[in-house]
Amino acid sequence: MFKLRNVLIIGLMSFMLVGCVGEKVEVPPAAVGKIMGKDGYRQGTVPTSKFRLDWCVRFCDSLVTMSVADFSINETMDLFMPQDRLVMDFDLRLTLTPKAEQYDSLFDRIPPIGGQGVQVIPMESVYVTYAQQIIRSEAREILSKYTIAEVASSREAVNIELTTALTETINERTPFMVRYLGIADIGYPEVITTAQIKAAERREAIQQEEAQLEISKVSLERQLQEARLQRAIDVEAAQAESDVNLILADSVTEEYITYKQLEALQKISVSDNVVYMPIEMLSSMAAQVKLGNN
Repeated sequence: MFKLRNVLIIGLMSFMLVGCVGEKVEVPPAAVGKIMGKDGYRQGTVPTSKFRLDWCVRFCDSLVTMSVADFSINETMDLFMPQDRLVMDFDLRLTLTPKAEQYDSLFDRIPPIGGQGVQVIPMESVYVTYAQQIIRSEAREILSKYTIAEVASSREAVNIELTTALTETINERTPFMVRYLGIADIGYPEVITTAQIKAAERREAIQQEEAQLEISKVSLERQLQEARLQRAIDVEAAQAESDVNLILADSVTEEYITYKQLEALQKISVSDNVVYMPIEMLSSMAAQVKLGNN
């Protein structure tokens, strides 16, 4: 009887030991873990690894993991713009990563979810608890200083100011570091959109008029150049003609005139109906009468 009782006790203890061998658990990549015992978390974090939890009889340990990878958030916001008294909507896109020095604090303050063995601290819960309201409030405060037209026309400058201010705030006041932050998908009120379209149409019309003016300017300049060229040609031709006349005038001497008169008389002499008279007599009255009678 005694032996049987010992066998049963040993068998029961063996069963309990076998049944309570630590569970296989894993800390996935880009995550850290902590072992939770009956008295709370153990000191230190567990890096990416696979292992078994310690065996237990009554109070069993569990693993709590938390992702420390970069994660993206898209905050869709509506903002009443005080200067315009209109509502503008936009998206604020962020990529954040938790700070390593904040891991222990986050494990202590954010309750995990899940069943026995492995539980998880959702990073979304950390974001909503410590960062979301700060980010939304800061973004509204910065953008509300502008008019919608200023945001539309100076979007890059506004985005730089918003990014700089929010990055500083997030890094100082939340357990996160900023990897990326920017404004996107801005939705302008219809009245602003219509005004922007009309302004664009006016700019296009002005550009077309300026282009036409440039064409007309080029055409007029070409005509002016042609007129100047023609005038230069005319002046040159007149100068050449004047030079020719001066040369001819200088070349007509008394001897040249006498030569030409004699040359003409020689040609006349071949005609039968010709009265020969010395050239000197052409100026006398008798010669003129004689010529008139003939």
